[in-house]
Amino acid sequence: MYCIKCGVELADSEQRCPLCGTRVYHPDLERPDADPLFPPDPPVSRYKVTQAGGLFITTSIFLLGMLMPLICDISLNGGVSWSGIVIGAVLLAYVFAVLPFWFKSPNPVVFVPVDLAACAVFLLYLDLYFDGGWFMTFAFPTVGCACVISTAVVALCRYVRRGYLYIFGGAFILSGGAILLTEALLNYTFGLHSRLVWSLYPCAAAAVIGLWLIIVAISPRLRTALQKKFFV
Repeated sequence: MYCIKCGVELADSEQRCPLCGTRVYHPDLERPDADPLFPPDPPVSRYKVTQAGGLFITTSIFLLGMLMPLICDISLNGGVSWSGIVIGAVLLAYVFAVLPFWFKSPNPVVFVPVDLAACAVFLLYLDLYFDGGWFMTFAFPTVGCACVISTAVVALCRYVRRGYLYIFGGAFILSGGAILLTEALLNYTFGLHSRLVWSLYPCAAAAVIGLWLIIVAISPRLRTALQKKFFV
């Protein structure tokens, strides 16, 4: 077969003349099927990163973030000093952000106290490192109170699945009490004040919000009116 314009001999699979670009077409001739001039491009396989692969990469990054300060600390000071704080902070971030994803269906009722326990261990290390003496009188009861309140809220929301206004109302009231306890422990541990000063204001605000949520939960008419007002 030849080009109708320039006469160049064409292969059976040619769509256009390679010399002049004229389209190869003849209505009276059937074009037999032939192999293309060039082999087809191989299919590009796109590899997807699995969850296990992503966790492996993320864990490697966190390990690198712990090894680098440790190596620098040992090379500069001949031992472990400030790098322990950095390693503890990186481990704490790993427990919060990465550890739950190692499990197929992580249970927040389990991981919330685990996270707060990790915070308590890190605070204990800081207390021992700086010889502060404030862990048992301030950090431990504060973290423990936060652990009890948050774990109770998460467990009730997960397993009860109703009465959310009562749950969050009680959580606000308990959080206000926890704020009072925090300032009292601060005053006792560090000798800041002889009475409560700043914690009364957030405690009062939390109590008002908590009582308002409980009142809304008790009154169906008020709850319906708020749902219509705010389109919820």
